[in-house]
Amino acid sequence: MLTEDETEAVFLGLRYVDQRGDDVLTKAATNARAKILAVLPQEGQSAATLPMTIPGPKASGFPDNKVPLNALRSAIPTYRRLAICYVNGEGHQTQRVIWPIQLGFMDNARVVTGWCELRKAFRFFRTDRISFAEICDRYPARRADLIRDFYAQLSDEHGRGEVS
Repeated sequence: MLTEDETEAVFLGLRYVDQRGDDVLTKAATNARAKILAVLPQEGQSAATLPMTIPGPKASGFPDNKVPLNALRSAIPTYRRLAICYVNGEGHQTQRVIWPIQLGFMDNARVVTGWCELRKAFRFFRTDRISFAEICDRYPARRADLIRDFYAQLSDEHGRGEVS
């Protein structure tokens, strides 16, 4: 069974998902919360219903996506490449092929993280700047290896003080 601190941590995470997640994750968080509450002993209930922690201010909203998030999400567990049209912050459009490995839910934006064939590196792509996405063939790598390599790249960049 979960300790009171562990219960607090789990419910903090669920509240964060409520604020920043998409429809799929918000529904999953609601279901998980109900299941956990159903089995928590009375002393653990207070950590869930009277929290000592909050996830911060509610996100102010997210820009609209031109491509449904579910389309991007579906490529991740099936190891499928995505051919995308991406518009950067200056309004320049590029064609990219990415190997998506994760979705990120930030305070004011959602991103898909993936290996970019054009840049030969991992990149974050704001989902609201993807104007078109087509699911293609499988990429030639294991997702677990890509995630490991992605975190190694992040460590290298932050170790040198660089920001991607």
